[in-house]
This record gives sequence, C-alpha cells and structure tokens, in this order.
Amino acid sequence: MRRYLIMLVALLFAAPGWSETLRVFCSGGMYPVVESLKADYEKSSGNQLTLEAAPSMGDTPQAIPNRLKRHDDADVLVMVDYAIKPLAQQVKSDTHQVLAHSYIAMAVKQGRPVPDISSVAKFKQVLTEASTIAVSDSASGRYIRNEMLKKLQLGEQTAKKVVVIPATPVGEAVAEGKAPIGFQQNSELQAVKGITIVGLIPPAVQQDTLYGAVVTMSSKYPQAAEHFVHYLQSEQAKKVMREKGLTPF
Repeated sequence: MRRYLIMLVALLFAAPGWSETLRVFCSGGMYPVVESLKADYEKSSGNQLTLEAAPSMGDTPQAIPNRLKRHDDADVLVMVDYAIKPLAQQVKSDTHQVLAHSYIAMAVKQGRPVPDISSVAKFKQVLTEASTIAVSDSASGRYIRNEMLKKLQLGEQTAKKVVVIPATPVGEAVAEGKAPIGFQQNSELQAVKGITIVGLIPPAVQQDTLYGAVVTMSSKYPQAAEHFVHYLQSEQAKKVMREKGLTPF
C-alpha cells in the first residue's frame, strides 16, 4: 500500500498543475523579446511565466528598484545591465548574465515626413528644429539628456524642448501626437503601432546599452529561475532578439 501511495504522490507532482510559476520583472528594451519567448519557454520547461513590464530605473512606482524596496518581489529581473549592480543586496550575483546590446532609434508619427538623420550635422538640425523631443525616463532618456545633447553642443534652448515620458513607451506619445519626434531603444519602438522608425541615431552619438538578467534573493523557485536566465541565452532566444532589433551578447 505504501508503495502505491508514493507512486501516486509522484504522479501528482509530475502533473502540469504542479509546475512552478516564475514572476519576471522586465524592462522595455527586452520586454518584446521575453513576451515572444513566453510560450516556447513554458512548453519546453513545463513552468509558467508571469511577465510584468517594469522600468529599470526612474521615479515611478513601477520601476524595478522601487518595486523591490516595497517588497514587491519577483523571481527574475530582466533589465538594463548597469542598473543591476546597485541591487547587489537583492539579487544573486552569481546568476547574473549579460544578454544583448541595444541601440537608440528615433521615431515620428506614421504618415509624417521622415527626416534625414544620416549624419551628425543633419541629426543636429532635426533636433534644433523640433518643437518637442520625447525621451524615456530610463537608460536612453538619461543618456540623451545628460550626455548626447552635450556631445552635439546643443544648448539650453534645445534641452528645454525635451519631455520625459515616464513608465510608458515613448512611441505611444509620438503616435498620439504629443511630440513630433521621440527616442527610445529600437526594440521598444518596434513594438509600437502608429509610428515610423526613422532609424538608429548616428554612430558618433549612439549609446550601446547592455541588457542582463539575474535571479533575486527573494525568489521562491531559485533553480527554475536560474534555468530561465540560461534559457534567455539559448539560440532560440538570440534569434528572437535579432528579430526584435537587439544584438545578442
């Protein structure tokens, strides 16, 4: 009798209903990738994913550091790589993996004239003539406000035209006509309807942003979480990264 009870328990735990559900906080640049991979991962692993959009940084309640501070815990963080280091006390550093390179692109509302940004001089002219410049409150926006405008030697007059779009895709603001031009990671803009992606900003003023993944200290399923981080380095994951405008690391 005892033998049959053991077999019954084993069968119950092997059933699909006993799969582990991983909660993943994912920032915008990688969100389209993880969302596209969700079904494949669940099928291949038997586990489930609860995927939640969360900026890597910023002042909004949705930002990953702020969510962790109030103990809104996840199993895995997928985010701008340099933003992982300040979370050292809240993540398992030995599980940290760099996943992909990401580059900044520019967008206009669909149907609007597409400006020429093929050179630094032409790009600078577009920024000078724009009435409003929409940027994110995360990595790309911070770079544009704190570094790129200085590299282009654009003064306070241009800086005043920059509008930060918090915790919302910049492309949506552009599609709604809130700004004539907008900048964000190429992969994030590709996921938005109603816009035309003009292209990547010129190499001389471009920023290479790395995205990474890490398991949290509070994970309820650390082994499954680490397996998911490794899955994000698989050939299938790299294929989707390329399709979404990212360059696998």
